Amino acid sequence: MKLLGKTSHYDKILAYMKNPNAEISELTDHEREMLDRWNEAFSLMRNYNTTADAAAILMKRFPGLSRATAYRDCSNAISLFGDISKSTKEGIRHLSTEITRDAIQIARIKNNEDAMIRGAESIAKINGVNINDPDLPDFDQLEPHTYELSLPDNTIRALQYMIASGKIDLNGLVNTMAESAEDAEIIEDPKPLDDENTGS
Repeated sequence: MKLLGKTSHYDKILAYMKNPNAEISELTDHEREMLDRWNEAFSLMRNYNTTADAAAILMKRFPGLSRATAYRDCSNAISLFGDISKSTKEGIRHLSTEITRDAIQIARIKNNEDAMIRGAESIAKINGVNINDPDLPDFDQLEPHTYELSLPDNTIRALQYMIASGKIDLNGLVNTMAESAEDAEIIEDPKPLDDENTGS
């Protein structure tokens, strides 16, 4: 039973990860240990094909960790960092960014400046920072819509007169349109629903 208002370990870790100014001291020792395991679990999930393999290695790296907890750590890691198994857009972006960062680190060790620059450009392209917004639709592919407006004859004549005179008087146009407007007739429901009919 989960108590109302009680913050879970996952919620606290998620809040910590989302806050760039957060300090690790905001987490308890147990939560810091959980985060370490989740980071390790996510790295293993990137390098191995199955959760079973990742969980087995996680158990070896953290002696005393049960199989059930190792599987939960893998599940929490996927949830926290992005579900890569579902190949969602955010998951693909995150995984691609992490792989490119690994490649940049290898290039740094080899003093390969060109590869580091290409890696940085790849990260920018993956995350769309080199364009305005990668998630905006392609407006060239959108079908244009044409709306036809019908105006009363006297309103059209008023507009034509204003255009010919070179002066647009919006107040006069509104007054002209108001002269042709008709009052709406209010029709009351002869059988209004009461509380008994509505069942409330």
